[in-house]
Amino acid sequence: MSIILSSCASGAADTDDTTVSSDVTTGGIYADDKLSELYRDEEDSLPELDFDGATIRFLTLQNRTSVTGNVYDDEILVEELTSEPLNDSIYNRNMYVMERLNCKIENVRAVAANIHDEIEKTFGADEDIYQVIGFEAAPALRFGLDGYFYDINSIEDNYIDFDAPWWTGQFFDAVSAHGKVPVLAGSLSLSMIRSIHATYFNKRIAEDHKIEDLYNVVSEGRWTIDYQTELTSGMYIDVNGNDLRDTEDWYGYCSPFYWSSDSYWSAFDIDILSRTEEDKFEFVLNEEKAYNGLHKIIDLCYGPGAYSDAGSDETNQLFVSGNVFMVTQKLSSAELPEFRNMQDDYGLIPMPKYDNNQKEYYSMPYEIFQTYSVPKTNVNPGMATAVLEALCAETWRKVIPTYSEMVLKGKYLSDSQSRQMFDTIINSIKVDAGVFYYLKLGDIASALYRYRVSDNEPEGFTASLEKAKRFMNIYINELNNALFES
Repeated sequence: MSIILSSCASGAADTDDTTVSSDVTTGGIYADDKLSELYRDEEDSLPELDFDGATIRFLTLQNRTSVTGNVYDDEILVEELTSEPLNDSIYNRNMYVMERLNCKIENVRAVAANIHDEIEKTFGADEDIYQVIGFEAAPALRFGLDGYFYDINSIEDNYIDFDAPWWTGQFFDAVSAHGKVPVLAGSLSLSMIRSIHATYFNKRIAEDHKIEDLYNVVSEGRWTIDYQTELTSGMYIDVNGNDLRDTEDWYGYCSPFYWSSDSYWSAFDIDILSRTEEDKFEFVLNEEKAYNGLHKIIDLCYGPGAYSDAGSDETNQLFVSGNVFMVTQKLSSAELPEFRNMQDDYGLIPMPKYDNNQKEYYSMPYEIFQTYSVPKTNVNPGMATAVLEALCAETWRKVIPTYSEMVLKGKYLSDSQSRQMFDTIINSIKVDAGVFYYLKLGDIASALYRYRVSDNEPEGFTASLEKAKRFMNIYINELNNALFES
């Protein structure tokens, strides 16, 4: 049975323009006995459906390597089997879903600015060009508030099972209100998993310094930012003897602070917004904890063992070359050739807790990950939800286990501790509405953490907070009105 996957570029500028014809196959990664041990068997609740060969067209993000990394292009469609496990897993997922539902999947990719324009253009012309929109989480939520997307719960033939493990329930709990769900996030959003920040450490350096088993530290609940700071603060060595901190020296810690600092809102279990009994948002920031948390981050990032002048690429290079013991980076870094060819073994553990009183570890995906919405121009939204449910479930069953195998450098099967850490990281996602509705809230999260950390200006916290609070009631009223009236 021949099914067409096409990435046609009608209606969107700066897009991929690829048409691919592939035979349905049960080969590729699905036939790999070693990886099949990792696959999950839980069935979805979709009934038997036949869409009579109808086409569903996705408009999704394309990679912007310097900003996002390679996290978007293969999320919905890949062109062919390549014997690369993740690629082939995604390819076979699509073939399975298209055969199961008797439909065709097309994918148009565009940069974020062009997706923004396409949404407005097609909505204004009331044209059913794209049946699903993939867009960055924060602007997608704004479009949802402005009425461009269906509330998924309002679709008559809605097949989304929000309680299924392939959907990220905490995301819905955080950003939806009044029963309205304008955007979807789950296993299909591989960019969500790829954009999670975690802690990488060099196992050789840990052994050389006789550091206790960090997996045990995590399991026992002792992995805190204070522990991390103490661990890394004494590990600086001026290797070249020039009395300058440069990339030839050895360090305990390094991170691209601008991108990673947002993740501490979740890691420290600090909420900016919460809900009232009427299901409306309210400002609940624990100002003292947030202030103290900022100083903990500064102590780590600018401490005596840290290299504090690195961007994302330089952080990666320092780590893979063995010049730094520990880095905070996205999971997507593990996909880079330099990580996969790194001579030293590395370990992967969650972001640290605020202190020992905090019970759980939490992970936060960077807010540019891709979510999925059904535009109101779609005349058959029920079909869109069926395809999304099938794709998301199959991603959870087979693609995510394959991805974890790649991130852990092939140690998923042999290293049960690595597997446990990876599962802890991706299953502990915590999203705060105050971070993801930043376009409606004056970007308070960045003002208090991201900018303060990247500029090493903790003294600016109080002024930034007072400025944000002057307008916060207005922002929250507008947000609640949009949710309850849209």
